Amino acid sequence: MRRATARLWREHAACVVQIDVDGAPYMEREYPDVAAATDAIRQILRQKGERSISLDENECEFCEEPLDLRLCSQCGVDAFVRTCQHEGAVLPIRTVEGALYCRRCRA
Repeated sequence: MRRATARLWREHAACVVQIDVDGAPYMEREYPDVAAATDAIRQILRQKGERSISLDENECEFCEEPLDLRLCSQCGVDAFVRTCQHEGAVLPIRTVEGALYCRRCRA
């Protein structure tokens, strides 16, 4: 994580939090009060700061398939991953039941 911004505002009776990490929208959720919202911001930024910056894979040696940029739907980490299935690779970010998850969030 190089840069992050957090926004907090009220909509009706709930607080809404939006976090942008390195220019990409990261998460937006509703919280019952400001204390819960600021605690969520703290936890999300701490978790994101502990993550490895690069999960990028190298291009496949066996084909010309391009790399695909994928974003974990749980924590927001992104990576360029192979689109082919050569060597039975375990993708750093893969689809599980319609959502994308990185290795850490799948565990």
